Amino acid sequence: MKLYQRIMAATFVILTLSGVICGGILGVKFRDRQISRAVETEMSNYDAARYTFQRLYMAESRPGDSKQISYVILKYIFRQNLFEDYIFIDEEGTICDSSEYMITYDPAWKKENKYEDTEYSMEELEGEHLMVLGSREAWAGENCYLFSVRSLTVIYNDTETFLWQFSGIWFLMVGLASVFTAAAAKMVLKPLEELERAAVAVSEGSYDWILDVKRKDETGHVAAAFNNMAKQVEMHVSELEHASEQQKQLLGSLTHEIRTPMTSIIGYSETLLQMRLKEEEKQKALHNIHEQACYLQRLSSKMMELSGLYQNSAISMRSCVLKEILQNAVLMEEKRWPDKKFILEIEEPAESAAVQGDEDLLLSLFVNLTDNAAKASLKGQEIRIRLTDGNNVSVQDFGKGIPSGEMKKIKVPFYMTDKARGNKQGLGLGLAICEQIAKLHGIKMDIESEEGEGTTITLLFPKEPEI
Repeated sequence: MKLYQRIMAATFVILTLSGVICGGILGVKFRDRQISRAVETEMSNYDAARYTFQRLYMAESRPGDSKQISYVILKYIFRQNLFEDYIFIDEEGTICDSSEYMITYDPAWKKENKYEDTEYSMEELEGEHLMVLGSREAWAGENCYLFSVRSLTVIYNDTETFLWQFSGIWFLMVGLASVFTAAAAKMVLKPLEELERAAVAVSEGSYDWILDVKRKDETGHVAAAFNNMAKQVEMHVSELEHASEQQKQLLGSLTHEIRTPMTSIIGYSETLLQMRLKEEEKQKALHNIHEQACYLQRLSSKMMELSGLYQNSAISMRSCVLKEILQNAVLMEEKRWPDKKFILEIEEPAESAAVQGDEDLLLSLFVNLTDNAAKASLKGQEIRIRLTDGNNVSVQDFGKGIPSGEMKKIKVPFYMTDKARGNKQGLGLGLAICEQIAKLHGIKMDIESEEGEGTTITLLFPKEPEI
């Protein structure tokens, strides 16, 4: 059962119970008032009849009249004055009776001093409601009583009719009120139906659902709160998705970045295990292994900061000599790609060129660019790395090149082009990482490529360091 139907049912029940209670109270009040008025009227009539009866009797009777003569006078007065619905009785029975009812003398009346003054009582006889008034008339005899009997059945019937009419009108009003209440409740609760649909939509991942409720009441406040909640949920979900993407990229970056240093470490360790070397050569190999391991340790922290997951100042900007970094990059790549020919060209003015940057990240930048060039090159092909005057570094290969239609996508994380890179084992993160490192250092990365001819990537360092 829907809420507006429950409201309608509750309204019907409450109004019905209210009508029964109010109708009952009104009916009883109506009946009691009518009876009270009837009693007042009959008491007045009774007292007048009693006074008239006594006055006429005194006028007709004589002192010393016998009981039989007195009763004859009473019967005569009854017939002459047409006293209707009155009964005159004594201990021997009825003296005079002009009513349809019969009252029997009760000796307990005298013992209990009943009817010493005018009294009335309500009686019910065969479904008929009667009012009986009576008093002891000592002027007519020691045990003479005068009674008046009036039927109040009409009052009870009127009360019953009133209740039926009231009930009919009330139930009609209750029915109409219930229908109008249901319609009003449905209209008021309509925003809740929209809220339900919006909640279902949000639970299914549609966070852009906005409730268009312009009311200023509670439903409008709920709708506004829901819209704000949906925006907050969308924002938090977006943050979580961004964090998840960052974690994914971090894991991919770490996997991508440790490949070259691990190749060097494995190469040097295999040399130590399989070959007899001079002490100087052993120390050199161990030194290289140590350097690559330390580089991995530093690089992991810097990759996490570069990915935006942590801000622990792992990235440290200081003056770095480009020649030394490029030499280390070529050395690492030669270990990984022994079948490729790496040529490092340094112009004389750039021999001592230095830039502001993080040495490990710059090394990762050069290693990634050289690694991509090696992947695109065939066995024995040259890869030229140039350091020119003005602190510009270029990496050139003569491999397959990049199709023009995919130039805009190559910096997107996890995007790979098989035509430009013959190796399908990569993660598509090389240039994406390079782009992040370049932005951090204020380096402009220019890519020129022609399919079938090769690719040249030039790094244009800022003239003034950007830290």
